[in-house]
Amino acid sequence: MASKRSLGRLHCFALCFVIILAGCSTGGGRPIDSITPPSGATAAPTTALVGPTQSSAAAPTAAPPARPTLAAVTEAPALPAATSAAPAPATGNFVVPSKAQLPPTRNALPNATYAAPNIEQEVRSFFELFYQARTLERGGSLSADSLSRLVDAAYADYTLPLFDNDIDDAKQGKLLAVSFSDLDVKLDEWQPAADGQAGTALVSVTRTRTAVRTDRNEAPQTATYQFRLRREPAADAGVAWVATDFLNPATRRWVSEPAVAAEDRIAGEIQNFFKEFYAARTLTPGGKLDFEKTTALTQLSYREYTLPLLQRQQDEVDAGVLIAVAYTDLKVQVLNYDPLATNHGGIATVQVTRTSRVQRADGAKPPQTGTYQFRVHRHTDEAGRSYWLAVDFKQPEVGRWVSEIAGMSVPVPASGFG
Repeated sequence: MASKRSLGRLHCFALCFVIILAGCSTGGGRPIDSITPPSGATAAPTTALVGPTQSSAAAPTAAPPARPTLAAVTEAPALPAATSAAPAPATGNFVVPSKAQLPPTRNALPNATYAAPNIEQEVRSFFELFYQARTLERGGSLSADSLSRLVDAAYADYTLPLFDNDIDDAKQGKLLAVSFSDLDVKLDEWQPAADGQAGTALVSVTRTRTAVRTDRNEAPQTATYQFRLRREPAADAGVAWVATDFLNPATRRWVSEPAVAAEDRIAGEIQNFFKEFYAARTLTPGGKLDFEKTTALTQLSYREYTLPLLQRQQDEVDAGVLIAVAYTDLKVQVLNYDPLATNHGGIATVQVTRTSRVQRADGAKPPQTGTYQFRVHRHTDEAGRSYWLAVDFKQPEVGRWVSEIAGMSVPVPASGFG
């Protein structure tokens, strides 16, 4: 099932979460020679990171683009008092870009009630709605909202970012039409709850997907997939179903299963990545923040989140109220790493602790230590070059990935924004 909704739903893992689906081997290609994306490789991913589109005949891959640690800045030259109004410090509330989509309203099935289960007919009706939400008529458009009403939990993290790929391709005129035919739905297992009405179902689905594209020829693709669904009440005594999990045929693992542990080599690469990452955010007196480097090291939901906040800091620099920023005491812990998360490289969830040391026009501020979680993607491009990209970020004040909270107003932590 196809479709930058961060490494989660900013879209995520999340996770529940715009990358060109270039094939790659489990190791991510040859070893990384440089963490920095190569010149001309701004072809960092432009489609989703949590697996290849399920429209292909081949099974999708499992699943929703920092230098040495710097010394603290201890003093800075005194500056004359500002003569014009300075921008507000990069604190307070920040609205995550994009439209809010939480919480979704579930679609009640037609001609069905919660109190009178007809499981086989209901799951058939659900998948008719499911593939209708993925259908693109010529001259029409795709809606992420329509699909989000039908998915939840791990499967939403897996599939919504993939569906964003189709949405983007349709907007760019690459994808003209998508249709589904020969739908066959088989109820493999039904596990009712104590009330006999709620419950979960294991369902196998076979369908043929036909796409019309302008950038390549794509033959009709027939595939069989297995889903876990949940039955729940809807408005007006109705009933709704949502897909919550998906069995990846390539790995025989459900997308809800924990990713495999990181290898030492991967942990070393990620450590070096975050050294570069924070070097790009370091400010020396009289200097500027490195937007070009930060852009090259980020993608998807996290880039949309962090660049506006970084611009706030640069505005303060330009106004003469922010003098220097340094990051010290960097600690990086890889929580998990799935090398098969996409067909162009793995995805890791990483916990980073660092201390920021800020010098403002009115003096040095107390050091601020913060611990954050990121999702980072080891992207391997078509030339076989590999590099890391930060693609999602767990906003600490609300405890959710930024791919999931588009449009929400969230406070910026006192220790900084990442």
